[in-house]
Amino acid sequence: MKINMKQVSIVLLVLAIIFLLAGIILLAFLLPDAASGFYRFCLGAIAVLCILCSVALLFFLYLARDTDTNFFLYDSKTARNISAAELTFDRVNSRMSYFMTTLTTSQDKLWAENLLAADDARFGINGIYRPLAAYKMLYDLIELDSREGWSLFVCAPRDTLDSLCTALMENGEEAMTTSLRHAYNTAKNRDDIDWVRDFVMGNQKYISRRMMNYVQKNLEWFY
Repeated sequence: MKINMKQVSIVLLVLAIIFLLAGIILLAFLLPDAASGFYRFCLGAIAVLCILCSVALLFFLYLARDTDTNFFLYDSKTARNISAAELTFDRVNSRMSYFMTTLTTSQDKLWAENLLAADDARFGINGIYRPLAAYKMLYDLIELDSREGWSLFVCAPRDTLDSLCTALMENGEEAMTTSLRHAYNTAKNRDDIDWVRDFVMGNQKYISRRMMNYVQKNLEWFY
């Protein structure tokens, strides 16, 4: 189970504020009115402990602040991660364009050599980038929208399509992979590139939305 560090940080911050306020209240209001020296000593000790706990929690939050670079959130201009709320599909798509260049510099090789099947550390822990790479292969064909691009899909070896569908299935794309296989088989049998183009282009918004949702759902793994 993944730990949501943002929620943990909020809880710790609230506790730090509570401890700090408790310490201030004890020192400013209750301690001066203490009836006996022992009671005054106890209140003072509790107040100091509360303030020390608050300082310790704040120091821990400072040390644990988000200094690691997130693949999708890191902004090189500001040298920090943007907030998850600022993440857009354009940014996700741009970062994945860079990621694909780490696999190959040629789109032809990407489709012809079945690179998605490689058991490679470049796909991250547990292959976290693999479904995104599969989405991106399809989205790049949409953005290119040329006969040469759609031919890459139609002429790809069957094991490339199998690896593409397997990667998409990791994100629950059962219906989509069934349709892709049908499009692939139909286009090959009819030598009909326009047919497969219409199918994939018609799912442009769906593919971009699924890419975005996948990144948001697994954001803490992209470090």
